[in-house]
Amino acid sequence: MESSLRQRTHQATKRRWLITAFVIYGTMIVGIIGYFAIFSHTAGEAAVETTGAVAAAKPGRYEAVIANWNRYRGKDARADAR
Repeated sequence: MESSLRQRTHQATKRRWLITAFVIYGTMIVGIIGYFAIFSHTAGEAAVETTGAVAAAKPGRYEAVIANWNRYRGKDARADAR
């Protein structure tokens, strides 16, 4: 009698762990699918807008760096000429 009771509790514990794992895994999958279903169009638009803004800002920034470098080298050249 005692062995059958232990076997049932062992099976119940194992079953409980399997159900818990299935619920957690299922919740994660449903959440990921729901996230992409809701935010898929927003992420695509943001990437396009960001790319355009970065491409437009880079030339001005690099031109400013080049201008600063030329100014720095010009000061160096004047100091060496003295």
